[in-house]
Amino acid sequence: MTNYIRSAIKIENDELEYVEQYNYLGKLIGFSRDRNDKEIARRIKNTWNKYWSCKEIFKSDIPIILKKKVMESCLIPCLTYACQTWKFTNKTKNNINTCQRGMERSMLNIKKLHKIRHTKIRSATKIIDALSYAKKLKWKWAGHVARLTDHRWTKTVTTWRGPPGKRYRGRPCTRWYDDIKKITGPQWIQIAQDRERWQVLEEAFTEEGS
Repeated sequence: MTNYIRSAIKIENDELEYVEQYNYLGKLIGFSRDRNDKEIARRIKNTWNKYWSCKEIFKSDIPIILKKKVMESCLIPCLTYACQTWKFTNKTKNNINTCQRGMERSMLNIKKLHKIRHTKIRSATKIIDALSYAKKLKWKWAGHVARLTDHRWTKTVTTWRGPPGKRYRGRPCTRWYDDIKKITGPQWIQIAQDRERWQVLEEAFTEEGS
């Protein structure tokens, strides 16, 4: 895969195929502007597939506390896999919330027509909030990356400002650290050096827009 000039690459006379995107370690890799939305859609689809593979548990009459344990140990990790790399746009937040609330309604045999508020359903299931959980993981990862001192690729790529030139006209795509900057301002790397201050700001980040 490349975002530049394509040239033939052969291994023992077999030419490698160029692709627009591919899955690496369970994460969608690509250069398209909507790759974040595609990855979220994949995660939601995989999570629903896992939900229905466990329908004997979720659609049964076993206690809610047991369904909660299964969801938090199997479904929430599936839904939030690699969330440290996500951009938490409003669309992303809505999709994650909609997915989890749909599963909670299903396990309680509640339909949308019943018009029961999600806060009441959550008080019954007591399942952790997937969106807050995902944002918490991203915040911790951002702090870890900011405090790296060995100049590894992880920090180099994160702090790279991109090639010279201007961004596309119109509304620019959200960048990975844009939601972090809403809480910390542009000096987020410097602020992350203070672990205690970073932990205090974590709550504001996880609750913002949730």
